[in-house]
Amino acid sequence: MKKIFNLLLIIISFSFINVYAQDFEICAQNVILYNLNDNTVIYEKNSEERVSIASITKIMTSIVALENIDDLNDYVTITQEDFNGTVGYSKAGFNIGDKVTYEDLLYGILLPSGAEAVNAVVNNTLGYDKFIIAMNDTAKKIGLENTSFENPIGKDNENNYSTAKDVAKMLKYALENTNFKKIFTTKEYTTTNNINLKSTLMPYKNILDISIIDGSKSGFTSNAGRCLASISTIDDVNYLLVVLKSSLSNAYNAVKDSIAIYDYYSNNYSYQLVLESDKVITTLPIKYSKEKEYGITSNNDIKLYLKNDIVDNLTYEFDGIEEIKYNTKKDSYLGTIKVYNEEELLYESDVYLNKDITYYNFYLIGGILLLIIIVIILLFKKKKRHKRKRR
Repeated sequence: MKKIFNLLLIIISFSFINVYAQDFEICAQNVILYNLNDNTVIYEKNSEERVSIASITKIMTSIVALENIDDLNDYVTITQEDFNGTVGYSKAGFNIGDKVTYEDLLYGILLPSGAEAVNAVVNNTLGYDKFIIAMNDTAKKIGLENTSFENPIGKDNENNYSTAKDVAKMLKYALENTNFKKIFTTKEYTTTNNINLKSTLMPYKNILDISIIDGSKSGFTSNAGRCLASISTIDDVNYLLVVLKSSLSNAYNAVKDSIAIYDYYSNNYSYQLVLESDKVITTLPIKYSKEKEYGITSNNDIKLYLKNDIVDNLTYEFDGIEEIKYNTKKDSYLGTIKVYNEEELLYESDVYLNKDITYYNFYLIGGILLLIIIVIILLFKKKKRHKRKRR
């Protein structure tokens, strides 16, 4: 009996796991997905764990470069020094003696992840030591609390690490720079000396739908695994996704993971109307007015990014005053509207009296009553005098 009971427990346990299983399959160990329209995190997995980020480092390298280059059209000559320490790392395809622009080098850094392009930028701007200091200073400036840079290429090092959450912050900051965004969202570029540079996504265009990804920066080392930081716009929703430490079993695993996540959320989530502006949540009695009640509503239609079937189970609540007292003015605070999906609070908003209410004019009424009383008194006195005269 004991064996049968234990077997049943195991079966029940597996059933429970299946019910709560993840709705999409990915290899990545560290992930964060933002809805940039609302600047909200909609999915994360181990997003605050410190890990090696490989060539994702080059996002920061590019930020520092862009903030220290006066003119992207200025020319730089590639030297032997630019190839130091690049053995075993990806190259953009530049050669010693090539004269190229800073813009060419930045494309070489972000598209094919060229190590020699990184060194050329570093050597021709701040120099190695000052460049690393600038990378770490910039990280602090933009609030990267779990990030450290030891080199500009992304070589594995115990002092070169970040988190999925910090990488997302870093990429959001970088995308505010129009030159970075232009380069980041390019998949192919020809340099001024006719070198054709391609995004690291391009080798997979015949086996994966890379068109769903608007821009990206990849990374790979044996310690960091397969990494990808990317953006995508699907049905007017702007996403930012960071995938770190995906499986090494296939070169495209980080890209495949990213597409799986984008597909899942674009197919199963959308902006849905959760509160119409004319929906009356409740009514409040109005004291001393011809208008007997006031309907509590939202000023605007409210749409939220939610799972597609959630709107079928919404409930509404008003938390505030129980009646509108005499002489309450327009724009006075009344309370809060709340929208729930079962026990989960989805939305709340303060409500204010949005119109002028005509209350009874007690001064006028009092004046009229006083006038009537005076008239009655005068008539009474007149009648009394008339009776005296008759006597």
